[in-house]
Amino acid sequence: MIFIRETVEKDLASVIGLLQCLSSFVPKKNDYPYIWEAFNEQKNLHSVVATLEEEVVGYGSVLIETKIRGGKAGHIEDVVSHQMYRGMGIGKALMDALYMIAEENECYKVTLQCREQNRVFYKKCGYANSGITMQKFLKK
Repeated sequence: MIFIRETVEKDLASVIGLLQCLSSFVPKKNDYPYIWEAFNEQKNLHSVVATLEEEVVGYGSVLIETKIRGGKAGHIEDVVSHQMYRGMGIGKALMDALYMIAEENECYKVTLQCREQNRVFYKKCGYANSGITMQKFLKK
C-alpha cells in the first residue's frame, strides 16, 4: 500500500535519485547535510514522499507564497514517481496530498508548470491550462 508522509532527512538521497528523471543536476553527496539544512529552513515549503514497503517511490513539494494583496498561492514542484511503480496511483496520491497542504494553508489557488507530455496526467488531477509558462535560466 502507498503511504504519503512528510519528507525527512533520511529520504534525501532517494529523492535526489528520483529527481534525476526531471533534471540532470546532481549535487555532491558531501553537500547533502547543507542542502537538507537550507531546504528544511524554508518554512513556506512543504514536501512529501510516497513510500511502498518503506521504499521512497515518489516525491513532490508545494511552495506557499503570500501575495502582495494578502492571499496565498500554492506552487507545486518536482512531482515524480519511480519509473518501476508508475500507474499505481502514486502521482495522484502525491498531488492530492500537496493540494490538501495548500488548502490547509488557505491558498486561493494552486499552480504548477509541466512538460507537454505530462499535461494529461495533471488534467486527470483536476488542473486546467492557464496561459503559458516561460523561463530563463541563470548562467553559471
